[in-house]
Amino acid sequence: MVSRLIASVALTLSTFATPALAETEADVAQFMALVAGEYSNLPNVEAAKAKANPGEQLAEPLRDVHHMYAIPVDMPKVGAHVAYIEWRHDSPEGAISGQRVWAYDAKPDGILMRFHTLKPKAKAVLSGLTKPDAKTRDLGPDDLNAYPAACFMLLKREGAGYAGTNLPLGGCEFPRTTVASGTMKVDAHLRFFPGFHGEKTEILRLQAGENAAGRTPEIEDWVYQRIR
Repeated sequence: MVSRLIASVALTLSTFATPALAETEADVAQFMALVAGEYSNLPNVEAAKAKANPGEQLAEPLRDVHHMYAIPVDMPKVGAHVAYIEWRHDSPEGAISGQRVWAYDAKPDGILMRFHTLKPKAKAVLSGLTKPDAKTRDLGPDDLNAYPAACFMLLKREGAGYAGTNLPLGGCEFPRTTVASGTMKVDAHLRFFPGFHGEKTEILRLQAGENAAGRTPEIEDWVYQRIR
């Protein structure tokens, strides 16, 4: 009787879970196509400067222009859906100002977004990459620094795009590796829509409450507009 009940429950869960997961797999493929491309925050910076008072110092990140690439990459050891993100200061040819690997997992309740910084081997392979390259297949989790699970984001469809936050809010914290020592806590909201990628970090601070790297607890939206 117990074994029949277990079998019945398993069949029922399978019957209801499979369509939802299949639907989300399609969402992930659509999401990857939505995000892939080349972006700039120049319009965002210019709009902020136009609104600022004479001599006013803009809060980071609106004081600097950044170019952003989102490149789908084949990294099966990391996940089925992976993108390399590279920011360049001031122009497409500017110095690299940031690098991440984003991985997306299909879940019944949305798209789980995982974040990674790069170790030396991954930097050597990925730096300057502007299109998919077979050499990325050799990279795996040991070549990356994964953010803690509390920093992952669950993205859900919102209109023509997707939006999400790290869950649970207030739970994302990790050791700082730049600017200052200590622990950083981050609560972030991401929105992705056709034509741009928008990001707002509502809380970015050291564990002691000190503002991190010159950022204030509340900053303007950071918007990247697609250029190709």
